[in-house]
Amino acid sequence: MNFQPSGINHMTIRVNEIERSEEFYGDILGFELVRKMGQSMAVYKIGDEDTLVIVEAETSYDPNSRDFRVDHIGFYLNSPEEVDEMASYLREHEVTILSGPANRKKGRFVFASDPDGNMIEFFFEGE
Repeated sequence: MNFQPSGINHMTIRVNEIERSEEFYGDILGFELVRKMGQSMAVYKIGDEDTLVIVEAETSYDPNSRDFRVDHIGFYLNSPEEVDEMASYLREHEVTILSGPANRKKGRFVFASDPDGNMIEFFFEGE
C-alpha cells in the first residue's frame, strides 16, 4: 500500500518499546526515518514538512505513564476508498482496528492502535 498522508505537523508520543514502535511506524506504515536521537528517540518524516517523534518512556514499566500519551493522531487520506484500503492493509499486518471503517457526516474513517495503544485515525473528509 502506498500510504502518503498530507501531514500532521510535529507530534511527539511516548512508547514503551522503541524497537517495536520503530517497526510499526517505519516498517508497517512506511514512514521515512529522518534521524535517531540516542537509543530512545526516533524522528520520522510525514508528508513534505511534518514530523512524528517517538520517544521511549523513561517509566515504561509504570502503567500510570500512559496518562501522558496523546489522545490520537489523525492522518488525512485522499478518498473513502483509501480508508477502506488502509483498513485492509492494517488487518493484513495484524494491527488492531478499534473502530470502522465507517462513514461520518462528511467522509469516512478508521481508527487503529499502534503497539503501545496509541490511537491513530485515518480519514477522508469531503466537502
